Amino acid sequence: MVGLVKRYPAGAVILTEGQAGGQLHVIHQGQVRISKVVPGVGEEALTILSPGDFFGEVEFFDVSPASAHAIAHSDCEILAIPHREVQALMQSRPDLSAKFLWAFGRTLAGRLRDTNKRMASLIAISRAF
Repeated sequence: MVGLVKRYPAGAVILTEGQAGGQLHVIHQGQVRISKVVPGVGEEALTILSPGDFFGEVEFFDVSPASAHAIAHSDCEILAIPHREVQALMQSRPDLSAKFLWAFGRTLAGRLRDTNKRMASLIAISRAF
C-alpha cells in the first residue's frame, strides 16, 4: 500500500467541504477537527479526531466530494492513502478487506450515534422556544 505522510500546522485546512478528496486519511500524530460551516453561525465542530482515527471514508464509499471540512486542531502528521490503493489492497487481500470494512462500519456507526444524540438535543432545544 502506498501512502504519503503529510504534516500540517495547527489551523491548517486539510480538506475543504465539497473538495474532491480521493484519499483515506489516517492520523498518526496530533488532532484533526471535522467541521461544517453553518450560515450565520460560522464553523461548528462535529468531532475531534485523534491518532489512529481516520477520515475520508465517506468519500471512499460513495465517490463524492468531501462532506465536511478537516482542519488540523493541533500540529499533526497524517498518512494520506489514495482510495485506489485501499481498493487494490482490499481486492488482493480479502482477509484485510473484512477488517477494513468492519473498522469503517464501527466508525460510521459511532459517528451516526453521535449525530443522532446531537439532533435529539437540537430538537429538544428548539421546542423549548
